Amino acid sequence: MRGFAAIMRKEFIHIRREPRLVGYVLGLPVILLLLFGFALRLRVEPLAVAVVDHDRTFMSLQVRDRLAREPDLVLVEVDSEDTIHDLLGRGQVHVGVVIPQGFSRQAANGQQTTFRVFVDGTMPTLAQQALYRAQVLTGDDIVAELDLGDDADGAATKKRPRPISLDNSVLYNPDLKDSAFFLPGTIGIVVLLVALSLSTGLVREKEQQTIEQLCATPLTPLAIIGGKILPYGIITMFDFAVVAVLARAIFALPFHGSIAAVAAIGLLFVFSILALGALISALAQTQLQAHFINVFFFIICVCLSGFVFPIEAMPRLLHPVAYALPMTYFIEAIRALTLKGTPIVHQVWDFVALAAVLVVLGGVSIASFRKQVA
Repeated sequence: MRGFAAIMRKEFIHIRREPRLVGYVLGLPVILLLLFGFALRLRVEPLAVAVVDHDRTFMSLQVRDRLAREPDLVLVEVDSEDTIHDLLGRGQVHVGVVIPQGFSRQAANGQQTTFRVFVDGTMPTLAQQALYRAQVLTGDDIVAELDLGDDADGAATKKRPRPISLDNSVLYNPDLKDSAFFLPGTIGIVVLLVALSLSTGLVREKEQQTIEQLCATPLTPLAIIGGKILPYGIITMFDFAVVAVLARAIFALPFHGSIAAVAAIGLLFVFSILALGALISALAQTQLQAHFINVFFFIICVCLSGFVFPIEAMPRLLHPVAYALPMTYFIEAIRALTLKGTPIVHQVWDFVALAAVLVVLGGVSIASFRKQVA
């Protein structure tokens, strides 16, 4: 029993000598509790609604006004249906409504008019929310506001059909399959796990005390870090290709966009994560420290990158954190390239952001390693 107590005391001494680990162990549960309690939501409020009005009458103005007064909707007036599709493809609106020409005349004659409604189906829960909110156009309130229930003498007319019916079209994921939403992000999760696990090799060199042998060579810090990272990049890109092919073959993940663009965004993401891993290796003193940093970063990426929870639904205080994560740009780009088939020019910012992350993190990791060598 005395030996058991001695071993326990020894382990607590080791823990006390690693204050960073204590911070990770105690801080991560608190951060997760606060995130899930206050910040992470599946519902986006308000939803952005693009409306094109081909009728341009007082009655169609009442319809637009009704949408604008909905507390959960933000009205965006556009000039054409093509603009609606463009905004939906870019993710700038969640639903589009087309008011057809002749709506007022048909409503006055007791006829029903069909409004076309387009919904971004990339995220099924968000698409269902949008479809539900669009039902405001067929509710009792809109009938009362259009004042179609009485004739000129004030007598009740015969039963009229509701003035508006909806023709709903779910774009990009018409069956609202959850797998179509999760699989592109899952590819990023796989890359993140593999790249972070492989790229902390410098920490192993420190613990095995072989880092001095590397430093004694005439190689530059760039050559050392690049030589250690490039093989991991090849392995991770192979994993990226395997997972992407399996997602297509087994789950029929659509690839509507350019395969070359998907490969390019994957390459940038892989090496930006490897650069982050190299920086963690340069800063951490033990593999245990590097492991905890990797776990912390991985969980933050899962929660805040838009993999599960839409960034629009998060408090604005967390938006800078979300857009500081390389995985945020990868998920935005790969979902747009695979599900929506958007042109690569619409995703240029994602490519630029990942390239900037790669350059900055790579430069900082090389500078940190050079400082340790000096």
